[in-house]
Amino acid sequence: MAPNTDVYTRTLVVTMKSPSVGKSTSQVSELTGIQPRTIDRIYSRAIAAGFEPNVLPLKILPHHVQDAPRSGRPSKQT
Repeated sequence: MAPNTDVYTRTLVVTMKSPSVGKSTSQVSELTGIQPRTIDRIYSRAIAAGFEPNVLPLKILPHHVQDAPRSGRPSKQT
């Protein structure tokens, strides 16, 4: 899979890993094709951003799964 997953795939991973659905990391990996380490990283970042997995109904907000800022060369200013 591509190194950068899209927001929808990250949301799917967080949903399936939550205790209410109860899929294991290996099951999510089989279903999505994402490496287990990436799945665990996505889920732990969502929890660090304020996602509460034990609260029903699940509320996955955009800031729980947003893409992290990347370092690199600044864009060219005109």
